Amino acid sequence: MITLGTAFKNQWNFESEFPNGKHPHTQQLKTLLKRKENRAESAILELDDFGKPYTVDDIAEKIDMGKRSTSFKEYSNKLISQLKRAGKNGNARAYQDAQTAFLKFNKGKDIDLKNIATKTLQKFENHLLEKGLKVNSISVYLRTLRAIYNKAIKEDIVNEKYYPFKNFKIKKEATIKRALTKKDIKRIIEIDLSGHKDLDLARDIFLFSFFNRGMNFIDVCYLTNEITNNGRIIYRRQKTKQTFTIKITEQTRGLIEKYRSVDPGDFLFPILKKGHEYISYRTGVRSLNRKLKKVGEKLELNIPLTSYVARHSWATIAKRSGISTAIISEGLGHESELTTQIYLDSFENETLDDANDIITSFLD
Repeated sequence: MITLGTAFKNQWNFESEFPNGKHPHTQQLKTLLKRKENRAESAILELDDFGKPYTVDDIAEKIDMGKRSTSFKEYSNKLISQLKRAGKNGNARAYQDAQTAFLKFNKGKDIDLKNIATKTLQKFENHLLEKGLKVNSISVYLRTLRAIYNKAIKEDIVNEKYYPFKNFKIKKEATIKRALTKKDIKRIIEIDLSGHKDLDLARDIFLFSFFNRGMNFIDVCYLTNEITNNGRIIYRRQKTKQTFTIKITEQTRGLIEKYRSVDPGDFLFPILKKGHEYISYRTGVRSLNRKLKKVGEKLELNIPLTSYVARHSWATIAKRSGISTAIISEGLGHESELTTQIYLDSFENETLDDANDIITSFLD
């Protein structure tokens, strides 16, 4: 049953199936009924095109979907707005990028969440592969779509019987090794960058991150001149809102003194602009990585130097120094040791290979 919100007594014509002239709002009700009929016909056509069995309840749900739209675009826009209001700009951008890519694949047309089938995801994946995207980049888009769908199910926007990811596996590739050795870090410290102020700043931010448990670049950028307290750095991580406290080493102290300005409220490093923090951060990270790449090329490192290498290097050198994965995980601020293990996979394989060489060396 689909209600019109109106009751009829002697004002209904059973032959024409419309209100009769006795009703004070005859024309408006006729228009409403025609609109509902048109919506029913459209719903049936949509469900036919979808190619799956459907019921009268499915048709009724489509007709009366005005209150809780199951439109992919509308629902994802709502989530993006919520993330922005919560200050989670990085997540909002990830959702926006996934939405844009998916709608572009669908030729700009919106789609009902229930109509995103497993074959739709497969076609989307192939579309992105044909465009030249890497497997892990495609994985980010698909995992974001999955998160959107999971939220829609949780909010009863769409029934879980339509869940398209049940029989769809999101592929991923092992990432290339992104960790440096102690010797490499020492070379980065010692390289003469006099006359290259921009490269010197990039190198110093990289080292600051490394010296402070692989601090995320965004957190380094948000540090102000007020960060120190009784010989420790105290800061709140932008991503998880966890509070961290780190002992200031001599290396860190030197960098703080090099960049600290008079105003305690100023950012320590000259990356962010007040009032435009997120935009200047995104511009800053791209600029920093371009400069770090140049530093890496000067040193002829065997991997591209980026801001994230500092974090991976801290974790890997810690592991090679005999520190447990549990402590490394806590130092990095990971919620699970499984995440930390991803950082250490390449090291574990290398260590096992070395161990095997030792064990089998008696055969030489």
